[in-house]
Amino acid sequence: MQEFTTILPPVFTFIFLVTNILLTYIFLTPRGHWGGHILAFAVAWVAEHLLRSLLQTVILDHFLLSYIVGLLYIIPIALIFKETLQAKLFVFFLIFSMSQFFILIFLFLEQLVFNQIVFIFMLTGALLEMASLPLIRRYVKPLVRDIIDIISQQNTSFTFFPVLAFILMSFYGVRANSLVANFIPLILSTLLLVYAYYLIARSIDQTKRHQALEKHLALQRDHYQNLYKSIADTKAIRHDLRHHLATLTEFLGKNNASAALEYINQLSRIYDDSFLPSVCSNKSADALIAHYLKMAKRLNIATATELNLPDGLGIDELDLCVILGNCLENAIEACSKIGGEESGCIDIKSEITKGHLLITITNSFNGLVLPRDGDRLLSTKKGADHGMGLSSVKALAAKYAGHFDSSFDQRVFKVSVSLKLPKNLAASG
Repeated sequence: MQEFTTILPPVFTFIFLVTNILLTYIFLTPRGHWGGHILAFAVAWVAEHLLRSLLQTVILDHFLLSYIVGLLYIIPIALIFKETLQAKLFVFFLIFSMSQFFILIFLFLEQLVFNQIVFIFMLTGALLEMASLPLIRRYVKPLVRDIIDIISQQNTSFTFFPVLAFILMSFYGVRANSLVANFIPLILSTLLLVYAYYLIARSIDQTKRHQALEKHLALQRDHYQNLYKSIADTKAIRHDLRHHLATLTEFLGKNNASAALEYINQLSRIYDDSFLPSVCSNKSADALIAHYLKMAKRLNIATATELNLPDGLGIDELDLCVILGNCLENAIEACSKIGGEESGCIDIKSEITKGHLLITITNSFNGLVLPRDGDRLLSTKKGADHGMGLSSVKALAAKYAGHFDSSFDQRVFKVSVSLKLPKNLAASG
């Protein structure tokens, strides 16, 4: 087995570089204009080649040289993307280390099969990595985003995992002359790292779901307590109905219509405050929507509902409640900011059509919005979680092969969410 000393052709390094940049855009959120992005990466690329030409007489191992000059791409990533520096470093070293792993594996296969480097497997590997981007976006991105969210909350310890992976790949890359002997430990080490990433992401996801479940259960308890109170109040009103009728008869017998009307108005207010209607047959959604309808009523926000939300939709109830909760919370907040005599209104609709559950929430607002950032409408909320609500809704719509759309016209804001139903339920619907 010959000693590996061949430098990768520019075409392969270019394909891997473009793939790594695209992966960065999958995991992180860009800001600014595309022209600035292209310029930043172009400057980094030129600086990399200049630094490589300066150091290649000092650092003879081209793998070690590639690792060193490759660190220059941290600069454009730090400038272009919105997440915290720790999150950017996590994504950079995660992608860098995994890309180096693919390069080393395919180099080994070429040595094993051809006893020399002919770059056939290298080209195959580069194209496979690029072709896997849609799958990574669908299945890997949610797991990585969960870890990024934790890192953004100042849990910087997660950043050490990809840095250690990068050091490990550097160790095997520098020892490329004994690549065959390093093949098995390289595979095992990488599998252990990937499995550690998976366990971390699953643990974070389960924690988030547990927190969402606790919140949902609290809303359900509040809903059922209100429901029991409503039933008890209604029973009391029915029990006292004959007394109320006797009082009204007495007022009308004395031709005191104003007193009778005032008494009726008092009864109406008591009944309206105690009555808590069911808005749909899906118990989880009914509890959540009733909670926000009650909140809207306290703020004098008019509401209208037209819901077709049955049980057994084939959609995770927590996911459905996250979508409804975020949209309704934003709608109520927008209505509460309307000044003057207007109190705002919210219209909630859902229907099952063409194999999809379509949810549409329309609300009035004060007409003030922040400009869009790409395809994302910026939030006017302050704090660490601003803009996260609708991003979660958009991610869940993608999870169910649906779509998310938000639009506004003068003083009306509209959110539409489509979720694809399982085929058997869609056919029966």
